[in-house]
Amino acid sequence: MTLPPCIRVAWREVPLDAPRRESSRALLAELLPAARFVSRCALCGGDHGRISVEGVDTAVSVSYVPGWAVVAVTDAPGRIGIDAVPADAAGLDSVLPGAADARAWARVEAVLKADGRGLAVDPARVAVHESADGWRARVVESPDSRDAAAEWRGWDLDGPAGVVVAVAVG
Repeated sequence: MTLPPCIRVAWREVPLDAPRRESSRALLAELLPAARFVSRCALCGGDHGRISVEGVDTAVSVSYVPGWAVVAVTDAPGRIGIDAVPADAAGLDSVLPGAADARAWARVEAVLKADGRGLAVDPARVAVHESADGWRARVVESPDSRDAAAEWRGWDLDGPAGVVVAVAVG
């Protein structure tokens, strides 16, 4: 699938003895050399959590899968989420309805990252449907909700060997 020109995705192998955050930050620094990246946990204030960008007008998202750091960058207004999942991931039907596979999970997680609430939201509340140019998704706030939820656009990508990747933007 072809991404819009405002979205860039890249990945880097994470050496066995290296902290994965160093790999993702180095990759982001190559894509956005004028930027500074900050992560602060909303709960404890620690140096982890959703990454934010200072110095440039862009949004980023990071995902990790064993052996790899995967990043997405967008220059468009809004938010972005990316998720990478081993293609052979199993047991996902215990958290997602239906015949959940790695691709379905990557889509849901990308939406929840873009949404900003992450797994504080039940993944089963993300409704994904195919579209002519990728896929679309909404977070269903409640079964009887009449409120219009934000719609997320998404794309599936082939990542490193054995890894599926999904990107969502709002």
